[in-house]
Amino acid sequence: MTDQPNKSTKQNERTKSHLKKAFISLVDEKGYSHVSVTDIIKRAEYNRTTFYLHYRDKQDLTEELRQEMFDAIKNASINRYVKGKNIHITNMGPQSFELMHFIYKNQDFFNLYLKNDTIPGLYKDLPQAIYEVLEESFILTAVNKSDINYSAHKLYMANGTAGLILEWIKNGYRMTADEMSMQLIHILQSFAKDFSIVSKHRS
Repeated sequence: MTDQPNKSTKQNERTKSHLKKAFISLVDEKGYSHVSVTDIIKRAEYNRTTFYLHYRDKQDLTEELRQEMFDAIKNASINRYVKGKNIHITNMGPQSFELMHFIYKNQDFFNLYLKNDTIPGLYKDLPQAIYEVLEESFILTAVNKSDINYSAHKLYMANGTAGLILEWIKNGYRMTADEMSMQLIHILQSFAKDFSIVSKHRS
């Protein structure tokens, strides 16, 4: 009996994952505004009751998916680094940017950034997630004695990084995730020599 809640939770998460995958494929094919709940349940091969056990409507599913991927972008940006430990950029390698590998593994979702009729608000999520993680968790040391930890600089970094990623997606991921990581490392080396991950508590 003690295993039942875990089993139920895993089953629920699996069902929700199938619904989200169906939704993503439909948005890619038809555009967000043309996808209905009926479309989603048919593609996922569930019934309407199952859908409404998990979501109020299409917008509810959309908001959960956006938040899930937003959080995943932030987590993938810091997962490989030990909190408080200085990371010397010259020592970084192709596996150092987990975010590139996360995006490469989730191309079906990130391809939605190329759609005109895509998930509302999606375009701003990638740069905003990168900016938030830089602002909340990264302390960078410049190659010279200048301060590069102020918000405007991190906003510039976030939008520049997001721009490179979107260009990568537009080009059909011709570069591997490792190659993209190395490109970003070379850019980072031009203005920073190391960084550390911290926790900033906001009041």
